[in-house]
Amino acid sequence: MPHNEHNYLRLSAGDDILNITGYADVWSVRGGDPITFHVSTNRPDYRAEVVQLLGGMTDPKATDLPVREIDAACNGVYPGSIQHTDIGSYAELPLPSNWLRGNAFSFQLRFMPTTPRGEHAQVLVHSGLSTQDGHVTLGIDTDGRLALRVRGADAVETTLVSPVELARGRWFFVHADYDRAARKARLFVAQESGWQRRNQESVVEATLDADLSGADVAGTYLAARPATIGDWHGLDDHFNGKIENPRFWGRTLGTGEIAAVRAWQAVEPAALVADYDLGADFATTRVRDVSGHERHGTLHQGPQRGVTSSRWDGTRHDFTVAPEHYAAVHFHDDDLTDAAWEPSLRWTVPEDLPAGAYALRLRAGDELDYIPFFVRRPAGTHSDVLFLVPSFTYLAYANERLFQSGLQEDFMVHDMELAPQDHFITGHDEVGKSLYDTHSDGSGVAYSSRLRPVLNLRPHYHNWLSGHVRHLAADLYLLGWLHSLSAEHSVDIALDEDLHREGTELLSRYNVVVTGSHPEYWTRPMMNALAGYLGDGGRLMYLGGNGFYWVTSAFADRPHVIEVRRGNSGTRCWDSPPGELVHSASSDHGGLWRFNGYVPQRFVGVGMAAQGWGRAVPYHRLPDSFDERAAFVFAGVDPDEPIGDFGYVLGGAAGDEVDRYGPDLGTPDHALRLATSAQLDDRYQITQEELLMTAPGQGGTENELVRADLTYFELDGGGAVFSVGSICWAGSLAWNGYDNNVARISRNVLDRFARKDGTSR
Repeated sequence: MPHNEHNYLRLSAGDDILNITGYADVWSVRGGDPITFHVSTNRPDYRAEVVQLLGGMTDPKATDLPVREIDAACNGVYPGSIQHTDIGSYAELPLPSNWLRGNAFSFQLRFMPTTPRGEHAQVLVHSGLSTQDGHVTLGIDTDGRLALRVRGADAVETTLVSPVELARGRWFFVHADYDRAARKARLFVAQESGWQRRNQESVVEATLDADLSGADVAGTYLAARPATIGDWHGLDDHFNGKIENPRFWGRTLGTGEIAAVRAWQAVEPAALVADYDLGADFATTRVRDVSGHERHGTLHQGPQRGVTSSRWDGTRHDFTVAPEHYAAVHFHDDDLTDAAWEPSLRWTVPEDLPAGAYALRLRAGDELDYIPFFVRRPAGTHSDVLFLVPSFTYLAYANERLFQSGLQEDFMVHDMELAPQDHFITGHDEVGKSLYDTHSDGSGVAYSSRLRPVLNLRPHYHNWLSGHVRHLAADLYLLGWLHSLSAEHSVDIALDEDLHREGTELLSRYNVVVTGSHPEYWTRPMMNALAGYLGDGGRLMYLGGNGFYWVTSAFADRPHVIEVRRGNSGTRCWDSPPGELVHSASSDHGGLWRFNGYVPQRFVGVGMAAQGWGRAVPYHRLPDSFDERAAFVFAGVDPDEPIGDFGYVLGGAAGDEVDRYGPDLGTPDHALRLATSAQLDDRYQITQEELLMTAPGQGGTENELVRADLTYFELDGGGAVFSVGSICWAGSLAWNGYDNNVARISRNVLDRFARKDGTSR
């Protein structure tokens, strides 16, 4: 069986936690666009129905949702089937079918294992023959030794095992060859670790009885090998670690030539089959062949690019400056960028379907699931309001499993309860990981894709961290509020992915842009678009917390994949390795926007200050709130009443992750600090980037920076920005059917900002 069977056979009959799930091929559609759904279930059939999501859950113990059923052509009963996912990254190399049939062959590469010992073998190079399961395979045995296995068309197999002990995080050079005339195979291995070299090297030779002369090569792979088990076909024995610049020959090399290759010196290129430069094409899946034969390979399932290779010496920290220092790819056995399930049903969205949040509701027996998607208004139309769905934040958190660490429990006022989706995630790596998780080899997950089931992106998902809802399920409070105002304001919807692609031209069609509750992950094109919009007099309602925080990138050739490098500062779950801060997708320097030219306070008045999951608190008005410029904000609100001493999430309007007003960080001088949160407890701690040195006294009762601030300021040209600085604002907005002072303030600002006369004053 495959080495981790549960990663291939999905939703088996024994699963009683989640018996149906799926995903859509796109998250954002317009009327007239097709959308394809991929569904997996162990039930014989299931019912699918399109529904519009009209608001969020109000009961933390139930999953009831306000929805409107849509008379969709795709509604109906469908036969069930179990879909298969092939996780783990690898490279496919189009070497010629006859490259092993000649009198000799050889290949070299450098590699750095990150799990050299384990329960299964790992493949570095595999060329499979078209007959009798023949192959040439270089891999790592379970005991951490490098082995070359040659199995001919006659089913005779020869194995060479190097005595060199492979060590985690060390670079090794390997050369393997075969001389048909001499019937000799050779495996040379040497440790390449600079000044720490232990001078470990070995040459192993053996008589090769296997016959390769009559068989064609069916395929050549790096970091995995093809496998077939029953009706399952995929890749197995994935390698964890880095591979650098593999090179293939149709001849053997002499001892001097091997030494020259190892020393990065030129070698006579006679019979060179392919020479792969992994220090190029960083933003793509292409593996460039520089031999002149154009045998370019392809990377699958998102191994990490822009990583240091054996020549990295610490003098360069950017692959665009020194690509030869980054001529490696980091493969993982749990990489996933496309689940590649078979389509289950398709639907063409009607031209007249209103903009909003929708889902394909799935029912299989008593099991219920939703596959969410979002519908935009027709291209080029103008609306009063744009709700910007923080879809890159959804992707960053997709299937996160931080609850396994237990660390967050110290910051939580409530007992941690896992939803059924969380229980399923822990036992099913095939749904992929989040940007908050680490790979099986301990390295941070830097890429996240939407082409897979995202089980915590469900409208009926109860979040373990907040004790109720977060992300999409919380943003449905905001969408429900805007839907309730649709008679007064025309509302459109767009996703981060749309803004990244369309830029300022998208925002320019709206009088006001309203954010979601947690717009944390923004790309440079998005930041530039927002800067251009505000500079032209646009209006923004930032109705969340911890926004505009992490530098994020999206791949041009794979718009379904985003990238984040955590850097070495900020509130984070893993550190970027030395030298690996630059994004492969965009060449942006990773980490916080605060340290990369876009400080949130300069844009929206507030920026990330603290996080915690103690009880949320209300805001109290400050003197600036009585300035005549802000009179419209508080119309109908008693001057002395606390703002948001209620809420569906943590019991108040200021909580979860909160942002502060900060002239020291660039809050505009004319900005009004309208209100600030009541004192948060010590479950709320100051963010790491706010500290120069570790020190006691950083909790809510001890550090005055641990707070949420409400701010407002005007812009030239009639624009303005209103910010609330708290993720919990949305949960208070929805309280009592949107009849409360948080909703009143939000409505006052929306009504002013949505005016078509070009002024927010």
